[in-house]
Amino acid sequence: MCNLKYFRVAVLLLLTSCIFNSSFSQSVLHGELVGWDSDVTELPSFLFLYKDVNGITEQCEFIDVITIDVNGRFKFTSPEAHTEVYKFESPPWSWKTLVRPGDLETNLLQLFKPKTGPTRIRGVMARSSWSSGESDVDVVHPSVKYDSLRMLASTLDDLVLYDRMLLSGAVNNGGKLVNISYLDSINTLFEDACYEVLQEKYFNEPNFYSDLVRSRRWQWRRDSGWSSEKMREVWSKEELLDKARGLSEKILSPGWCSSWVEVNGQWYSEFGDKDMLDEWIQKGENDSISEYLGCKKEEIQLAMWWWDKNMPNSLASLWLGNNDTESLSGLMNSSKGDKWSASDLKSKNWTNPSNDVVSLDELYGKWTVLMVIKDGCFSCIREWAALYYLENSIRITRTDINFTALSIDGTQQKWEKLIKERISYDQTLRWVGSDPRWMDGMYISSVPQVIILTPDLEIHSYSAPLPSQGLGEYLLKLQ
Repeated sequence: MCNLKYFRVAVLLLLTSCIFNSSFSQSVLHGELVGWDSDVTELPSFLFLYKDVNGITEQCEFIDVITIDVNGRFKFTSPEAHTEVYKFESPPWSWKTLVRPGDLETNLLQLFKPKTGPTRIRGVMARSSWSSGESDVDVVHPSVKYDSLRMLASTLDDLVLYDRMLLSGAVNNGGKLVNISYLDSINTLFEDACYEVLQEKYFNEPNFYSDLVRSRRWQWRRDSGWSSEKMREVWSKEELLDKARGLSEKILSPGWCSSWVEVNGQWYSEFGDKDMLDEWIQKGENDSISEYLGCKKEEIQLAMWWWDKNMPNSLASLWLGNNDTESLSGLMNSSKGDKWSASDLKSKNWTNPSNDVVSLDELYGKWTVLMVIKDGCFSCIREWAALYYLENSIRITRTDINFTALSIDGTQQKWEKLIKERISYDQTLRWVGSDPRWMDGMYISSVPQVIILTPDLEIHSYSAPLPSQGLGEYLLKLQ
């Protein structure tokens, strides 16, 4: 169920349309940050741009570091071949949007700062939209139609919420109070709205945008009480109409993947006769599996991969080992990235308080305590002070340890403010900005966080105790 909710949220964040074409050239696109007007010092200096590798995992591929000017404006390059899911990140904020290839995007991409503060140091999703701005012509972006459909769905959800609750059995004998004709009329209204949107030619050439509409429709059907059997039956009929795309192309579309998960995400739990499924897999009876799922044989690859991913088991592994899975090569090879090794760290640079860029290999030869901190974090300042006193006390017995504070502040102003908050000039302080690549490579997930490096610059621990929680004793045991 958590997987279904995750994909629903992911789809709602994709508020733009797309055209799939392999003959485009890249164009320079324009964007702006919105919502930082009241405090320019908070305006990020950089955006880190990624693209989704596929529509069903969290794997992203790094593209570029984008500079933001003092007015919050920035430029980026459109995809060359086909529509891509772009992820813009400036921790703690992240934005996702679909970007069409070539010069199809003539509108301004706006990335909004949420009105409420972040709840973690990274991955807080925020709203984005395409608006007129750089173009001489006020072009209505295709995402407007999809946004209208989402708003309609939200309004209709409110109208049927109480009746759906009664039908769910939450209230004893509540089903007798439900006006079924009223519910049917609301369901018909939304289905008709989806049908009307899907008649728009630019929604179906290619299918990225129409997939988002269908995904919202599948979510509505599930919430309306459709059984899994009915969902799969209708899915089978609708998929027969999509004859042009193979599975490898479909899994590039977030909307299609979200629809598939809505319909089939729990198929292995809902399968009644487990012995029968075991027999089908052992004997390679893919026709029977395909018939049960209501899908093409090619989609069995995805069903088995999804099963093995969420509930690792020998049956799914057996099927994947005995059958062609070429269409899923991108999914099966996906990962969130490896931890940094010593060779990676030696190639990294950071900034010292004199604003000189120095190599991280300055730490080579001693154990190193890296405390990740940022300005405005009270516990960071408290633990940083405790680290300084620990450093002075432990030198009596351990002279082979470096103590360094690592700032992940995203602006020059905050970095300079942190420099002034040092207790002593003897405190070693370095700055890498809010670079997500550092956060990925060193598994930075919170502040303050203590990371231990070996004398050879291997990462010994990503989560050592804080100074106030026993770091001193931990360090005395290092060998």
